[in-house]
Amino acid sequence: MFNFGCSACKPTDPATSTVKVDLKDLASGSEAERLQQEQVQSQLQAAAQQNQEKEVSETLRQAERQAAAQQAAKEAEEAIQAQRQAEEEERLRKQGEAEQEAQRVRQAEAAAAEDEQERRRLEQECLERETAVATFLKLHGFTGVNSCKKSLLSSTYPLHKAAEAGDDKMVSLLCRAGANPTQKNSWGKTPTQVARKADKNGSHAKVFSVLHSTATSAGQRHFGGA
Repeated sequence: MFNFGCSACKPTDPATSTVKVDLKDLASGSEAERLQQEQVQSQLQAAAQQNQEKEVSETLRQAERQAAAQQAAKEAEEAIQAQRQAEEEERLRKQGEAEQEAQRVRQAEAAAAEDEQERRRLEQECLERETAVATFLKLHGFTGVNSCKKSLLSSTYPLHKAAEAGDDKMVSLLCRAGANPTQKNSWGKTPTQVARKADKNGSHAKVFSVLHSTATSAGQRHFGGA
């Protein structure tokens, strides 16, 4: 049952042949497998790290893009605000100029109205003076402010008549109308001399004042003209 024959004398049975294993080869294979695994692990780690770095880089780029977009939006908003502020300032400037122009127009219109009112007042005063002088001349039979009215024994002038009557207002109106304050009547008397003769306790003081002022002004004009 058991064959204890010499193995060297008999052919080798493949089914029963003994396989010799070299432990060194096994150790080398295990080391290679381990190295391969470490290499794969290292590659996986490198790939993971690379992916992580890509993700970090992409995150940073996204953050930069977001920051740039926010900065651009901020700058655009600031530009809009600046434009609005500039437009508001321009509107206020134009409004101020319009108000100033309107005020100048109102002032000019008011000044023109005052001038017109003053012109009408002066015209009215002139008309009243002319009417008063014309009434006086007609009442006393004179044809003009320097006209002479003669009678049988004497001749006189409107200014002499008003001075003698102590009518300082008419004396002033006649002088302003061109009556000659130095004119002498047929008796050789000036209006002042006639008024002095008729004066009673200062009753003709205003007449003297008007005639003196008129004579002084006439003398100054004559001196300046000379």
